[in-house]
This record gives sequence, C-alpha cells and structure tokens, in this order.
Amino acid sequence: MKTLVGLMALICFVGMVFAFSEDRSAEIRQAIDTGNAKYIDAFARLDSKGLAALYDKDGARFGPKGASARGREAIAKKVNEFIQSVTGAIRVTIDTEDLWVVDDFAYETGKYSYTYRLVGQEEESYIKGHYVTVWKKQSDGAWRITADMGVPND
Repeated sequence: MKTLVGLMALICFVGMVFAFSEDRSAEIRQAIDTGNAKYIDAFARLDSKGLAALYDKDGARFGPKGASARGREAIAKKVNEFIQSVTGAIRVTIDTEDLWVVDDFAYETGKYSYTYRLVGQEEESYIKGHYVTVWKKQSDGAWRITADMGVPND
C-alpha cells in the first residue's frame, strides 16, 4: 500500500513539474514570438535603433559573410548601413521551427527571408535561409537576443 501511495505521489509530482514546464515554455514561446514580430516591424519601419533594442546590451549579430557587430550601438550602425542601401521597406519573414529552453537561455532555429529593393535597382532582391538565435532572459524578465546568425541558402 505504501508503494502504491508513493507511486501515485511521484506521478502527481511529475505531472505538476510537466505542467509547470509546459506553462513556462508557452510563456517563453510567446515572448520570443513577440520579439520576432518587433524585429519584423523594425525592418519594415527602417528603424535600426528599434531593432538594436531587441538585443541584449552585449548581444552579437553575425552577418552572412562572417562580419559581426557586438553591442546595441554597433548593431544599430551595421543595420543602418543596410537600411541606407535600400529604398522602401524591408520585408522580413521569420518561421520558428524549434525552440529549446535551458535555464535563462532560449535557443531558436528556423527559416527567414528578406525582400528589399537596393538603391538604383529596378527589381527586388530576395534572400532566404536558416537562422540560429539565442535569447537571454534579462533581470527585468524580458527576453533579448544575445546572439543571432543567419545562414543564407545558395
């Protein structure tokens, strides 16, 4: 009888932990989805400072050719260089495929695309690929990007 009661208590405990974990995962997924929506919106508005604000103060953005920018100011500068090379909005899509959470870090992978028109060009440019983004929970509870890297498809 003690074994049965102990087993039932263990099952209830595991169920509570699993429910808490699912609730936490759903909450974190919602925060990441909100961050991605803000990322898309910042590019649509050509707002390099707004985009940089999505990053941790020491965050890093890695470019497709190995160039990187670390810190919000450097990220805003690098993104602004891209913004200055286009006319009109930059349309971005983000499709999260997987999200793993370990302690205060969330590891996101998925597919992305950017559509834009370069200054002096008639036709739109289109790039797409896969990405890895590492999100870090901040002391205020917000999730910000600590590292972001896209790998374009050839």
